Amino acid sequence: MQAFTTISRWLLLSLGAVSVVSGIGCGSGGKVVLNSANGTFTNASLKGSYVYQLQGASVLSGAAYREAGVFTADGTGKITAGVDDSSMNVAGTGVTGTYTVSPDGTGFISMSTSIGQITLAITLASSARRLDLIENDASLNAAGTAELQDSQASGTSPAGTFVFRLHQEASAQNQSQGASQVGSLTIQNGTGTGNMDQNLGGTLTSPQLSSTFNAPGQLGRGTASLVDTSANFTTDFVYYIVNSGKMVLLVSNSGAVGSGNAELVSGSLGAGLSGSYAFGSRGDDTTSLYGVATVGQFTATAGSISGVEDAMQDGNYSPGVSFSNCYSSQASGRVVVTNCSSTSPLQVFWIISGSRAFFIDNTSGRLEDGTADLQNSNAFSVSNVKGQYATVMGGIDISPELISRVGTMQFDGSGKLGLTELVNASASLSGGQSPGALSGTYAVSSNGRVTASLNSGGLDLVMYAVSGSTAYVLEVNTGVVTSGTVDLQ
Repeated sequence: MQAFTTISRWLLLSLGAVSVVSGIGCGSGGKVVLNSANGTFTNASLKGSYVYQLQGASVLSGAAYREAGVFTADGTGKITAGVDDSSMNVAGTGVTGTYTVSPDGTGFISMSTSIGQITLAITLASSARRLDLIENDASLNAAGTAELQDSQASGTSPAGTFVFRLHQEASAQNQSQGASQVGSLTIQNGTGTGNMDQNLGGTLTSPQLSSTFNAPGQLGRGTASLVDTSANFTTDFVYYIVNSGKMVLLVSNSGAVGSGNAELVSGSLGAGLSGSYAFGSRGDDTTSLYGVATVGQFTATAGSISGVEDAMQDGNYSPGVSFSNCYSSQASGRVVVTNCSSTSPLQVFWIISGSRAFFIDNTSGRLEDGTADLQNSNAFSVSNVKGQYATVMGGIDISPELISRVGTMQFDGSGKLGLTELVNASASLSGGQSPGALSGTYAVSSNGRVTASLNSGGLDLVMYAVSGSTAYVLEVNTGVVTSGTVDLQ
């Protein structure tokens, strides 16, 4: 039983005395401006078409869901067009709505979608080319991101070799089981072939693939299918083109819940992993309730890989665990990590470029997948983690409740940290709420490991920096499994 579905059912029991809100998308949390003086963003900062994806659950029905789509912001506060799909409804629902952006880059989007009228709390990052998102309504809890779409690429069929990463809470092949999938597809004239590594319900296989991609329509939305030729099983998708090098994928088989990304391969693949990487991963625990999230750093060279990771599994923290393993690379860009005395994979990476890879974990009891990015420094310090950053995190508090947060972090370059955020804690049935500005301290190790303590230990975080502008983040307080990203505004 997968984490989001299970925890939502527990929420139903714990909230049984609360009257059910009619309509999955109705209701909204307080529209709180977080730190409006700290920035120069306006409604005009959000302009163009953005491809988004969200993962979470309905608080009251107990149903896990994934959602993907595209909205067009006109720069004046209106959502003028868009299309939306979810694991509940893949009909390609039209989107309209409104939005507001405060000077600090936080704001709100209200729009019609395939699951009804919803309100998203947002934070702009990366010069407004990226948005962090959480569901701000009381009846839903989800977190995700949106990226500015290249309008010139949105009408062009995908072509080339793509590495993809998918996570399914309820897999298309077996809805009583989850699945993590990472692999490669070469697409030409609407058809493709490739290979993947799949952890289906705890069993790792490496099937061959064929695929069909139909031409995209309005706003870069298309449909596709992926055939596991070993199992003779077809997984159907809706895809959204972000640009010529990236797609968002949503599994569309009836009853399935899953989504992911595909990115165009560039450069040489045969060299495999080389250098120092920061990574983040998350997934389900097949033997317990709440799931797993991991962040870390490793250095790979000449067949050896070593590093350190911080993990939360079912609310239990494993801090700074060192590892040392071996790896072998294939010409296809597939890299297999083992413990040096066995051929059994611990992880399998698929190389996207010399600086990026998707991977799948083969730890017993986990369905976990993630992304690794080449670090741009060998000597991080407090002084080069400085500025205002957008952050988004999602996951589970085993109290039990779903929890998501979005907002800004302010690193001063000398060890002081502030956080202004909006938090949607599902047990409150109140939607997004502001806990007020938090303050604390942070420290940075030379390998990019950042430790932070806010609100006198009320919120403790570990981050691994890819660069001075982006990092993977994990909450390490006992009893939670929440993780996400941090990106310079």
